[in-house]
Amino acid sequence: MTGVRGRHAAAIAVAALLIAGCAADEPGAAPEPSPSIPATASPSASPSTSPSASPSASPDPDTDPDETDEADGPDSTAAPSPSASPTATPRPSPTATNASLTGIPLRLACDRILTPQDVYDYNPNVGADPGYRVRAGSGPARAVELSGTACGWLNQTSTQTYSIGVARFDSANLQRVKSAAATAGGTGRGLGMEGYYRTEAGLGVVEAFTGSYWITAESTAFLEPADAAPLLEAIRRNLP
Repeated sequence: MTGVRGRHAAAIAVAALLIAGCAADEPGAAPEPSPSIPATASPSASPSTSPSASPSASPDPDTDPDETDEADGPDSTAAPSPSASPTATPRPSPTATNASLTGIPLRLACDRILTPQDVYDYNPNVGADPGYRVRAGSGPARAVELSGTACGWLNQTSTQTYSIGVARFDSANLQRVKSAAATAGGTGRGLGMEGYYRTEAGLGVVEAFTGSYWITAESTAFLEPADAAPLLEAIRRNLP
C-alpha cells in the first residue's frame, strides 16, 4: 500500500514539473518585439543633415547677387561701345540763327503813332491808357520783341482797351511777316489797306501793312474791319 502511494506521489511530482515547464514556454509569458516595428529607427525617419542639399534652396545671406553677376558676366567697366562716339551729339543747324526774324529798330513815341487829335477824332471818350500792359503772346507784344513799339488806349466810358503795335522790316523779313499773317487768315475787306482782320478769344485782331511797316492791333471794340480802319489810316499818315 505504501509502495502504491509512493509511486502515485512520484507521478504527481513529475506531472507538476511538466506543467511548470509548459507554462514557461507559453507565448504570452515573455512577449517578443512586433515584427512591424523595427528595433532601431530607420535613417529616413530623422531629419536629413546631408550636405548634398541644393545650394539654391538656402542661399548664403552674405553673398551679394550683384557680386555673383559681376563674377559670372562681362566686366561692367569695359570700354564704351562705338555708339558712345562723340559724333552722336547733334550739331546746331547752320541755318538756325539765319532763320530768326529781325526787325529794324523803331524809335517812335505813342503820341506820334496816334496823335491826341487822331484819337479824339476816332472817339472823344478814348485817351491814352495810363495802366497799359501789353498782353503776352499778342501781336503788339511780338512787335516789341522785333524792335518795334506798342501803345495802349482806353475808352473812359466803356473801359474798352486798344492795343496797337508797329514794327519795321527789310524787304525779306517783311515778306515773311506777310506770309505768316496770310497763314493766320482773316478778311481784308473794309480795312482800307493790305491786311487781315479776324477774331480771337473775343478780340478783333488786325494785321496790316504799309510800306516797310507792320501794324498789329487788337480790341473788343473791333467788331468788324471797319471799326479799325480809321485808326489804321491815321497811323499810316503818321509813319515816317
